[in-house]
Amino acid sequence: MEQSQTYKCDGCGSEYRVLGESQPKIVCRDCEREATLSGTAAAQRAYHVGYIRYREARRQLSDALETVEDGEMALARGGFDSAAADFEESVEEFTTAVREADDNGLAELSERARKKATCLWQAAEWLSGMTYASEQGESTQASQYRHDAENRLQAATEYGTVSSPDECIQNADTEVQSDT
Repeated sequence: MEQSQTYKCDGCGSEYRVLGESQPKIVCRDCEREATLSGTAAAQRAYHVGYIRYREARRQLSDALETVEDGEMALARGGFDSAAADFEESVEEFTTAVREADDNGLAELSERARKKATCLWQAAEWLSGMTYASEQGESTQASQYRHDAENRLQAATEYGTVSSPDECIQNADTEVQSDT
């Protein structure tokens, strides 16, 4: 059975159903603006991009934490700033996935990923502040930033592991099969 995907006009909101796996360029017959992929397929794509950004941000955060242990505060701050930027991008993608998801399972996975990435984004920003305060000799402020970051890292654990995109697709496929 061929898969159907929904495209929504960016101008007037008209929807178009397209059969097949390819991603054609759809131009709205009403307002002549481009229609973009929407629904579950768009949610899965956004989740996939968000997951890639999230994994990169996690790697950067881990590297920056190791750099702090080595006492290289300026270098660590750059790592925390990069991690924060990637976490922010992942949050935007996970938010898109939540908004576009047609099924509850994908929406819930995306929302959990969004919340976890948000906590880690905030922690990376606090850790960047900690390194800056340390460089400036403001040990009290650095300790407060570190404490705030630790609280966000702890909060992130409440959301469990961010599922891989493959798990999300399997989850969506399982829901579609159970609905038919």
